Amino acid sequence: MKKKIMAFGLCTLMLLGGVVSTYAYVYVNGSSYQTVNYVDIPGGGYHKFNTYYGSKKMNSTTLGTFYKTWGQAALGNYGGFITSSETSVSELVGLPTNKHNWASEHGASKGGVYFTAVTSHNFEPSNTCDLTLKFSADTLDLPN
Repeated sequence: MKKKIMAFGLCTLMLLGGVVSTYAYVYVNGSSYQTVNYVDIPGGGYHKFNTYYGSKKMNSTTLGTFYKTWGQAALGNYGGFITSSETSVSELVGLPTNKHNWASEHGASKGGVYFTAVTSHNFEPSNTCDLTLKFSADTLDLPN
């Protein structure tokens, strides 16, 4: 009887651990950058989503910031902000390497945690392009 109770308790803990880890994510405040690595972005204009690394919007501006530090796509990438359910909350903007870019947000609100989606160019031939992206749901590093 003791073994059955112990086994039931262990199974319950494992199940709860799996459920909790399914909904887990890591975020930083929008006053600093979050970094995410994308691997094998599909070509032909298809999207890839990240709902693990997020940025919490700390102000009520309508711009979010992207900064691509590295990428392999011959024709470049585009990025935008999404919710944890992969619903878009910004426009898609081009992601030039080592330059800041700001996306106009719609539906993003102060206190929300937002994630990123990236896409390839419609004519990108490769399905194995990678990139490293820094982002913030807030407005950072605006030009003077």
